[in-house]
Amino acid sequence: MEPAPSPTPEPHTTSQEAQLPWLVIYTKPRQEKKLAERLQQAGYTVYCPTQRMKKRWSDRWKWIEQPLFTSHIFIQIDPERRDAVYFVPGFVRFLFWLKRPAQVRPKEIETLKKWLQDFDPDALQVVALERGQHVEVKSGPLLGRTGKVLEQRGGTLELILEELQIKVKVDLSLTEVVSH
Repeated sequence: MEPAPSPTPEPHTTSQEAQLPWLVIYTKPRQEKKLAERLQQAGYTVYCPTQRMKKRWSDRWKWIEQPLFTSHIFIQIDPERRDAVYFVPGFVRFLFWLKRPAQVRPKEIETLKKWLQDFDPDALQVVALERGQHVEVKSGPLLGRTGKVLEQRGGTLELILEELQIKVKVDLSLTEVVSH
């Protein structure tokens, strides 16, 4: 009796690979890069978009590669053969849309790769805002409004919008503000 064939994929040629759809895998927490590496070693085309970020350790700052999408990676695989990756450590499930595996267009993957390649994390500079400083909101629902800084804690800024006579908290990861 012969042993069952292993669930490793057959090698793909470039033209076949271009025809396969990109599916979205939901991973276990903090397993994105590890799962992507395991799947690549098994012969799959996998994309785990990462961004280079500066993180504060207790004694120093350090640059790290962090996944752009928490607990999600992309794999180029035939939807009918997706069961071959179910038992790879770190895998949870495929994302579904309308009862079918969610597919991402190759053009969107290429756009994402280009955007991440062109983005320079060193070009960004984090500047603390002082209490009482006037700022203008450049993005988000408060676009174009000016306010006075009450307090800044981490990524949250508390402002007084004098023209509306309200106090608001602004998430700086989602909203751009500039000194006025």
